[in-house]
Amino acid sequence: MKNKMKLFTVFFSLLMLFSCKDKGSYKTIKNTTATTTQNASHKIVINESLDGGNYTYLNVDENGNKYWMAIPNTEVKSGETYYYDGGMVMKDFESKQLEKTFDEITFADGIRTTEKAAESKKVNPHANVGAATDVTVNIDQPANGTSLKDLYTNKTSFSGKSIIVKGKVVKVNNGILDKNWIHIVDGTEFNGKNDLGLTTLDSVNVGDIVTFKGTIVLDKDFGHGYIFPLLLEDAVIMK
Repeated sequence: MKNKMKLFTVFFSLLMLFSCKDKGSYKTIKNTTATTTQNASHKIVINESLDGGNYTYLNVDENGNKYWMAIPNTEVKSGETYYYDGGMVMKDFESKQLEKTFDEITFADGIRTTEKAAESKKVNPHANVGAATDVTVNIDQPANGTSLKDLYTNKTSFSGKSIIVKGKVVKVNNGILDKNWIHIVDGTEFNGKNDLGLTTLDSVNVGDIVTFKGTIVLDKDFGHGYIFPLLLEDAVIMK
């Protein structure tokens, strides 16, 4: 579990795009360029591409080294040259969509046609947790339920306590650290915060109206600057 937590901070941005179930161990991809840096660029030629639903599988050639990659669903051309930075290697990865197990496959957050990447500011994937979400709903809380307005207004008083919330599911990311990561809104807000993130083993879909019970945790720190200001942990659906 300790190793998974360390990898979470590196791999979280990929998992926000990929809904994948890990079956093996991970390692950081080795740089193969003459001048190695932490974010060295990889130059590849695509031999084959397979549509895997949420993402595209690529068989590529990098300086004579052939291997498989997975990127967010992207239209590519076989025989063309592309570039990417970094990447993570997963061993014994099973693709249910392709009904195939890869001995080793590299996950990257995308490829590009130019050697130099466009400059972009690194964004904390948790930074928008609690930020206003453009969804209009009007949901009455159940008996002993807590609205998101009350939760954000008095969040310190809820720290470590078990609460009940009811809301509409606006985001779902399944299979991250063996949990499903859900966001809900209930039509209330405080200082622009109307979105609650939670972890659960239960399965839901975007658009579902659900009632959860879980424990509130404040400033959940996953390391490397990735922090959930407010999180409902180990939530279960109330029948």
